[in-house]
Amino acid sequence: MACCGDEPEPQEGVVIKRKCRDVICLVFFIAFWAGMFIICGLAFAQGDYDRLVYGTDSYGFTCGKKTTFRNATLDLSNRKELYFLNPLALLNVLDIEFAKAVCVESCPKTPVCDYKSLPCTNGDMYRCPYYRFAEDNLYGKLPNVSDLSVSYYRMLPSATIPASNVTTKFLQGVGSLPWVSNWMNTYNISSTSATLNGYYLQLQSQFPGLGPCYPVFASTESYFHRCFPQFPPGITDGLIEIKDKVANALPANATKTFTDVWNDVEHRWARYVGDISKGFAIILVGGLAGGVVFSLVWMIILRYLAGFMAWITILLVNVACLGITLFSFSMAGMLGSNEFTNKINTVVEIESIEEEQWKWIGVGAAIVTGIVFLVTLLMLSRVKVAVACIKVASQAVGAMPSILLFPLLPFIFEAGLVVYWIFVTAELYSAGDLTATCRTSSNSVGLTLSSLKNISSDTWMNVLQGGSSTNSSCYSNLSGDELQAACGADPNCFVSYKWNSKLRWAFLYHFFGLLWTNQVIVGFSCVTIAGAVGSYYWHRGDSSRMPTFPVLVAMKNTLIYHMGSICFGAFLVAVIQFIRFLLDYLDRKTRELQAQNKFAEWAMCCVKCCMWCLEKIVMFINKNAYIMVGVKGTNYCVSAARAVALIVQNALRIATVNFMGDVLIFMGKTTVAALCGLVAFGMSELDYYNDATDHPDTFLASPVLCIALSIIIGFVVSDIFFSVYEMAIETIMLSFCEDCERSATGQATCAPPLLMEAIGAAQTDGHKAQALTG
Repeated sequence: MACCGDEPEPQEGVVIKRKCRDVICLVFFIAFWAGMFIICGLAFAQGDYDRLVYGTDSYGFTCGKKTTFRNATLDLSNRKELYFLNPLALLNVLDIEFAKAVCVESCPKTPVCDYKSLPCTNGDMYRCPYYRFAEDNLYGKLPNVSDLSVSYYRMLPSATIPASNVTTKFLQGVGSLPWVSNWMNTYNISSTSATLNGYYLQLQSQFPGLGPCYPVFASTESYFHRCFPQFPPGITDGLIEIKDKVANALPANATKTFTDVWNDVEHRWARYVGDISKGFAIILVGGLAGGVVFSLVWMIILRYLAGFMAWITILLVNVACLGITLFSFSMAGMLGSNEFTNKINTVVEIESIEEEQWKWIGVGAAIVTGIVFLVTLLMLSRVKVAVACIKVASQAVGAMPSILLFPLLPFIFEAGLVVYWIFVTAELYSAGDLTATCRTSSNSVGLTLSSLKNISSDTWMNVLQGGSSTNSSCYSNLSGDELQAACGADPNCFVSYKWNSKLRWAFLYHFFGLLWTNQVIVGFSCVTIAGAVGSYYWHRGDSSRMPTFPVLVAMKNTLIYHMGSICFGAFLVAVIQFIRFLLDYLDRKTRELQAQNKFAEWAMCCVKCCMWCLEKIVMFINKNAYIMVGVKGTNYCVSAARAVALIVQNALRIATVNFMGDVLIFMGKTTVAALCGLVAFGMSELDYYNDATDHPDTFLASPVLCIALSIIIGFVVSDIFFSVYEMAIETIMLSFCEDCERSATGQATCAPPLLMEAIGAAQTDGHKAQALTG
């Protein structure tokens, strides 16, 4: 029942009568998952995945969703595009966060207001804030306008507003322009009037950034549900390139400034996490389905060609070392003429490496080649045993074909875990408290008519690069609807959802749950396969003496008796992986400090390296401990101790087998992962994911994350499937070592016939070698 304890070692090969082990660890794991479900409920209660996909407007409303404001329902279900009212604000990197935006049904394309021929009088050339939040206190003054209307420019003449110092100063400043003077005369507007009619509001709207409505100066294009302007080249030569639609004439530092803002962690992850849902089919087909199919094909190849592939691998390693040596000496001019060297140089530019350097490279390669060749000769007998172990593992798989299908179960668990974790993470990422951020100083430039007509690149460079802005939280005395209304009306404020400390801790808990549960699934697979393959070995490879359904028996033993031991081992690995994650995060946050202090940089590198080594050591011990758990039925600590003892006593023998097996398995994993990535790349090139006009809902901002996830998932899937052969080989080898330790003669007595033949052949070769050297 306890995690550790002294208990007698079972004498039989495979233990039939078993007991529950490490139950306390299983109870802790179940309690931990109760917390995971609480976090899931928190994420779905506070988060909104659509915030990532469709974005939020200046009032904190999510595009494409219904919302409530002051007990009134605002239906934005059909408005899935985020439009910036003053697109010129996007040209100032300090204005991007503060650029006022509304949700619209489609991005405005035509008609557009030609800044060269003002005034623009067509109401379709304007977009306004939601009428419910209309500027200049217009709400309730315009007839027949809905609360969410953004096209009420035509209705402005029906309103009147009181004159003020601001309006007087504005009219005096622009009144000298001929067209403004004509407008004022036509609509009876005077800077000395006590009240102004709505035509004044239409005049004020001609100037970007002044409102209450805003001219559409450029056609816009939808990119990941954000309407980005396609500025005509006449406005300025210094515009930021948005995809391939806008000219790029910025100096490197200005482009970098914009890129840093646009590609900061929050924006970049918001777009990438949104791409996960759009490219989910790519991940499903390329990563999951592709991983299953390609893994099964590779396992069938191993079933029939294990020995051939092992000897080919050994031969290729020796040939590759010899080839590198000859190539180096040839480049050094030490082997015949230089014709070969000249041909190589015409293909690859490697002339920078002098002949003297090639000579020393060749010497080093020759030494390595000699060592590899000698090790191959000395290990030849052990290689035969290693190949025999691989073949016996193949026989074990052939004796119980259902074991090839067993990985489907942990695969389903793994797929369910990944899908669950991604969706909860997306909801958790979009959760948070609605907060307001204000700027205390701004580089925003009030654009006048003359600056629009005579804008220059230098002017835009000053706007883009000049000054600095300090942001801080504001409106802390307000919350909910009042905060949204106040910040939405403030040009120096924007609202966003920020993680509080509770959500940060929830994410860390959720992330550790992913690590721990993933290791539990891996451990479940290892123990089950070890139990089934161990039964094959200890019954001398005689299928008739084995249980009728060895895989089901092993699975039953694992689920009933050994889940606690698996949770214990998985927890150890998960803790180390979690610490490595925290170290990576700390490393990124202290890059500037490390650049100034080389000792800190060296210390961080050493700590990360040590943790990586510790993880590999614990994972290696874990795997062998799981084998002993599956075969002997002992608890985790006893199994780990016995496994380590066997490994130490048979280090050379186990190393040879592990090397051969790992090479074949790794070749399979990388092949499957590469093929999954290839399938994902092919799917991402379809118009369905690249055409923002015809398929806006599936257009990918970047296919990189979908392809990367497909490769990772394909590798994980292949890891689950190849664990059959990997665990079979290691179980056969560890059982062989245990068999030798139990025997009075030090020779295996229960090994299957094929392995016994290989041992006999190896001993014969060993005697011959001794006779030759004697």
